[in-house]
Amino acid sequence: MTNVPGPQAQMYIAGTKLLETYAVPPLLYNQVLAIGVTSYNGMVYFGINADRQAMSDVDMLPALLAESLDELLEAAK
Repeated sequence: MTNVPGPQAQMYIAGTKLLETYAVPPLLYNQVLAIGVTSYNGMVYFGINADRQAMSDVDMLPALLAESLDELLEAAK
């Protein structure tokens, strides 16, 4: 897992508003999962890259991640 702070102001590409940005971390040798976290314009985005042969249920990860983040936010209240 890696984190990369991004710009916190609205950005434009060829005059078009950039809405979201996601990191695409590479899978290194013998690595099954890589998660890149980046911030942009007051939001945080998670980019997930996985070896589907080694982790066939990776489609469940985004929902589980969102659920865990919701639990953390609730606990912080």
